[in-house]
Amino acid sequence: MRRWLAAIAMLAIGCAARIPPKEIWAPDASAVPGAPAAVQNAGVVGPTSGAPGTLSDGVYSKEQSQRGQVIYFTTCVRCHKAEMTGSQIVPPIIGEPFLARWSRKTVGDLFEWVRTSMPPFDTERLSRQESADVLAYILSRNGFPAGDAELAADFDALRLIRVASDPDKTDASTTPQSPAGFR
Repeated sequence: MRRWLAAIAMLAIGCAARIPPKEIWAPDASAVPGAPAAVQNAGVVGPTSGAPGTLSDGVYSKEQSQRGQVIYFTTCVRCHKAEMTGSQIVPPIIGEPFLARWSRKTVGDLFEWVRTSMPPFDTERLSRQESADVLAYILSRNGFPAGDAELAADFDALRLIRVASDPDKTDASTTPQSPAGFR
């Protein structure tokens, strides 16, 4: 009976951690021996040279960020403020508090949160593309570099990109590193 309870407890702890398998974290998932076909064939942002592993790899374009800025200032600014600092009831979407909140998640998780929850209380949500554009703007304001390709408006592609810059720094006890040029 104790072994059974211990096994259930270990399973619950593993599920609570929600850390994706290492093969999903690979910068080029197609190069990972034994990686599932879904990972190898996922339509990830960027050229076919490989999937970005972290936000430091330039996962959005400058043009996409500019489109996202327009959407942000017409939709999101009323709650998150121009400085993106939020309020007592609205979390900041810039700086260490934002990075700490999302460091154990993927860009796909963040995309789905924006897509399904923002703006709150509105009857119409942002489209998938608008959500990706706003997310690109948020990433740019957090100092993550732009790249050549646009951020995909697709969870399956975005779930391959880690928010944390180092897969070993996804433990809740560590503070994520600030990217260069952090505002």
